[in-house]
Amino acid sequence: MHEERTREELVIDLPMEIGEYRAMMSGGDVATIDRDEVSARIGELKREIKSLGNVNLDSIEEEASLEERNVALEAQVADIDAASGRLEELIGRLADVSRERFRTSFELIQRHFSGRDGMFRKLFGGGQAELRLLPVMKEGPDGEKVAGEIDWLESGVEVMAKPPGKEPRTISQLSGGEKTMTAVALLMSIFESKPSPFCILDEVDAALDDANVDRYGAVIRSFLDRCQFVVITHNKATMRIADVLIGITQQERGVSTQVPVRFDQVGDGGRIEARAAAVA
Repeated sequence: MHEERTREELVIDLPMEIGEYRAMMSGGDVATIDRDEVSARIGELKREIKSLGNVNLDSIEEEASLEERNVALEAQVADIDAASGRLEELIGRLADVSRERFRTSFELIQRHFSGRDGMFRKLFGGGQAELRLLPVMKEGPDGEKVAGEIDWLESGVEVMAKPPGKEPRTISQLSGGEKTMTAVALLMSIFESKPSPFCILDEVDAALDDANVDRYGAVIRSFLDRCQFVVITHNKATMRIADVLIGITQQERGVSTQVPVRFDQVGDGGRIEARAAAVA
């Protein structure tokens, strides 16, 4: 009876697969089995098997599919890690190149701006100026912002100016005219370091007196071999430095008309030549 139950329930053929059972059936020396203990153990194993629930016959295929997916994901993660490493290396190289280029450009502009023959002294007729980098602010032990080191990529730029007869100040503390002249000096210093083919100056001279307008015009004229300027102005002294003067008028309400005039077409007494007037 036990052999049949074992064969039906566990699919185990005791005489064929269990050596001890064969020895017992043949009268060999086999230890006596405690039936109560074995029955309790069998009941316990049955409960454990039952608690596992139904057997998922597709689990093996699912496990194989998940294993393939895991291998693919591991390969993707490896590719991402490799790409991340290459990007970090590239970012580091670009940062190094950017720092070196900015440092070179900054030092060159600084020489043109604040040197002995720099733009600041040309426009102001003397004085001193300086471009300097500000330390990067970092968080201190107490959570307060403290000044750190100079970083060529992160540091801000401060302009210090000392017009003739005045104390050194930051550009924000200067008067309107002094701010304009300092800004023009810095702009022209950048142009001298790396000229641009065109430049538009819109009412830059609005806050300048006559003496500073003359210096402003002289500096612009010195760059005409490298750059063409479009200057928007109402100042007559500035207009005198131009080669071509384009006036904007409203002969009809709401309709703007351009009136271009070349100064070499203006005769004595301010008369415009007939051919120029006809073109206009």
